[in-house]
Amino acid sequence: MPYLPITASWIVSRRAQRLYCGCAIANAGLFRGLVGMQVVLIPWSFNRFGIANLLVKAVLWPCIVGTAILWVAMWYFWFTFDRSGWVKRALWFAVMCLGFALGPPLYYIFGYRRNSALEGRT
Repeated sequence: MPYLPITASWIVSRRAQRLYCGCAIANAGLFRGLVGMQVVLIPWSFNRFGIANLLVKAVLWPCIVGTAILWVAMWYFWFTFDRSGWVKRALWFAVMCLGFALGPPLYYIFGYRRNSALEGRT
């Protein structure tokens, strides 16, 4: 596994916390957008709503990028900086494996933000 040049001081910094909060909000937007596409656009032909389909996809791109950043960051934090007990880490592994829609935002809210490594914030 390649080593990413992310230091402990950066991953627990205020800037990183704001970035991850925005990414969690983008993740929620992606989830709502995908569900909305299933409800509204899928039952009808894409040919009839071609412009609407392109517009929805263009709006979802920032959400996709935010979801990817949050997913990578939370896994990296879990592997490198989380020093919880093995039972807690095993439970978070199961939660993180739920996928993009549920795992990383739940870990961000209940694991990352409440971690003891954030007490010595820079």
